[in-house]
Amino acid sequence: MQKLQSNQIDNKHTILLNHRQLINEAYAAGVPHYEVYELKSQLFHFQPKITQQSQQDLRKRKRKPNEVENNACENNILGYLELLPDAKVDDLPPLPRYWEEKYGLPQMHGSNMSGKFQKYKTQEKTFIIPHATRFYNHNVDQLTTLLPQLLPSYDIIVIDPPWRNKYIRRVKRAKHELGYAMMDNEQLALLPLNQLTHERSIVAIWCTNSNLHQTMLETELLPRWHLRLLHKLRWYKLNTAHRLICNVNQTDSTQKQPYEQLYLACHAQSDGAYAADLQQTEFLLSVPSIVHSHKPPLLDWLRPHLQLEQDQAEPNCLELFARYLQPQFTSIGIEVLKLMDERLYDQVIKRS
Repeated sequence: MQKLQSNQIDNKHTILLNHRQLINEAYAAGVPHYEVYELKSQLFHFQPKITQQSQQDLRKRKRKPNEVENNACENNILGYLELLPDAKVDDLPPLPRYWEEKYGLPQMHGSNMSGKFQKYKTQEKTFIIPHATRFYNHNVDQLTTLLPQLLPSYDIIVIDPPWRNKYIRRVKRAKHELGYAMMDNEQLALLPLNQLTHERSIVAIWCTNSNLHQTMLETELLPRWHLRLLHKLRWYKLNTAHRLICNVNQTDSTQKQPYEQLYLACHAQSDGAYAADLQQTEFLLSVPSIVHSHKPPLLDWLRPHLQLEQDQAEPNCLELFARYLQPQFTSIGIEVLKLMDERLYDQVIKRS
């Protein structure tokens, strides 16, 4: 994780997340055994499709009045990208798309507190289970039934809802098993988040670029969940050469964009200044996974902003609609082990 600061006066900055490295380091931390698992490099390999010159040319286009906000963000993000050195782009062999295979497990739960990697085998697949993880292969819209088995509250909650969108509808028409069950905003509003937060919780919510969803989240969902908006920012996706994966579409925000929205919220009754310094982060940057909706981990970025109990060494974390496991997290979702397929990882020797 790297902080990029373009203006020392207002203390604004951008965070560069190394998605693959953050996961690999989290999996290896606290594991004394020499054999560990790391995500394959091919999962984070985006060949450059946009040149440095073409990004500079974006600044020169004439803007319409309704493009002003996007234009300001675009100029800011391009300024941060200029601070990044050109990254080396290796020529890697393609990886079979194992994650597109039919996936299904019965409702089940498990955990690993053994201090080493464990494996869970089915007739079709082998899944790796990192240390310090708990998981429930369980439908989130039935979260209320799990409440007796969960902690009364969590320090960090990450939510990546299956918002209704055209892309997923197209995917499900082409190949049903590739799409997840989308949820209406009314269904999301029923999630019992107010029973899982305390006054120092930070809740991170991934949202699409739909103005309808964003308005619904800000005006209806957050109040229903007893949450107060702390900050909203964009996660910009870079190719392997540290350039935007595509141009910003100024005229039609419903088309493919090189960013997604991230909302940060806290308990409605929290101190008004709690975690306010998160607002100094203008953007998040990372090379994303080639797997759809494989979001980067946020724990290392959010951890310094938490106020933990005096005797608490690590935060208690919860992820809803999870598709992979993270140490220190209880992960819940019907695809919670989807990206823990052993074939997506390399087994390596941990060096002391």
